[in-house]
Amino acid sequence: MKVRGLFKTIFGEKEPPKKQMQDATSFNMYSLLNTFNSIYTVNTGNAWDMDIVRSAVDAYCRNFAKLKAKHTKVGNTKSKIEKLLNYKPNPLMEAYSFYYKTAANLKLTNNAFIYPEYSDSGELVALWPLMSNQIELLEYQNQLYLKFMFRTGRLKVLPYEEIIHIRGQFFDHDIFGSKNYALRPALDTVVAINQGVSNSAKMINSIRGILSAKISSKDDDLKKARDKFVENNFKISSNGSGIIVTDAKMDYTPINEKTTPLQADQLSYAKNAIYDYFGVNEQIVQNKFSEEEWNAFYEGAIEPVAIQMSQCFTNILFTENERNFGNEVTFEANRLQYASNATKVSVVKELAPLAVLMIDDVREMFNLAPLPNGEGQKTLQSLNYINSNIADQYQSNNNQAQPINEEDNQSTITIDEGGGGEDGNQ
Repeated sequence: MKVRGLFKTIFGEKEPPKKQMQDATSFNMYSLLNTFNSIYTVNTGNAWDMDIVRSAVDAYCRNFAKLKAKHTKVGNTKSKIEKLLNYKPNPLMEAYSFYYKTAANLKLTNNAFIYPEYSDSGELVALWPLMSNQIELLEYQNQLYLKFMFRTGRLKVLPYEEIIHIRGQFFDHDIFGSKNYALRPALDTVVAINQGVSNSAKMINSIRGILSAKISSKDDDLKKARDKFVENNFKISSNGSGIIVTDAKMDYTPINEKTTPLQADQLSYAKNAIYDYFGVNEQIVQNKFSEEEWNAFYEGAIEPVAIQMSQCFTNILFTENERNFGNEVTFEANRLQYASNATKVSVVKELAPLAVLMIDDVREMFNLAPLPNGEGQKTLQSLNYINSNIADQYQSNNNQAQPINEEDNQSTITIDEGGGGEDGNQ
């Protein structure tokens, strides 16, 4: 049976046009300004296996994955790139998983690499998020290359200018985002607390009670008395009645409370430190956020990365000439989906009369499906507003001005299909 494998699925089976691209001896180490080490090692340790870290990263990623891509371009034709980005970026991932994995890579390593796959005709057919445990910077003919070493030992050398590279905390390295060393103290604290709680729980659950001697005894005598007491009272074979008997020399006090001592203050400090590092809070993690809390989270944690992604995707997916003609990719979220119904109604009341909303826009706010046959692509507008281009003419033409009765002055909403006059009336 022929095995293709994911490596060949992503990079294909054909050798690259330049044989030397697979030959490391054809490359030189890429010289950096602030370090002599051109090898970047990805090491997240056991961070992803810690419950607090995973809950924080997961909360960020599942909200980040709600972003919607938009391809702005000249003309009214459907965009294949936009469809690819919003539904199925590659054969193995739907859009949500693609953006989730991209965000997870970014948060845990401060670097996210995406490989665009093109057909023989040059059409974009897939986008693949790459995870590599080691990346080497190489130079060939004054061009920067990335040599990816995957965990299976497979290698791939790709031009840096063809890779979508999203960076987080970009400061101390010339090419890559900073490593998460600043997170280590909080992680060490959580590990210590978890181990302490675990050991305390084991010890508490293993102690049934306290056997006190009323007179001084040697250590050996105490051990013998304990063993004899256990043998007589806690072994089913010896004590079928379930009744404990002590003499005047011993007092037995059972321990019924099995509460594990928890260092709440330290754990709360460590948890908040981790949440702060990843840009989330308890309300976001536990899905208890209000409208205002969601907006603050989006603007502070998601939107900055969405802006960087928009720039990275635009720069890589389009040539300079295509960008000059207005081609760009943007990522945005429908923030009104997280607003209260009162806010949504207020937005519709304020914006619909100004002809800035279509019927489908309003329906989307309330999680309703678009109308069929393009009926929802009609603009809502009030007849009480006038085109600013003819406002002066309308006011100066007193002879043609007609008195407005109370019924005409009522705010109404009509459908503007672009076939009316300058004032928008049908």
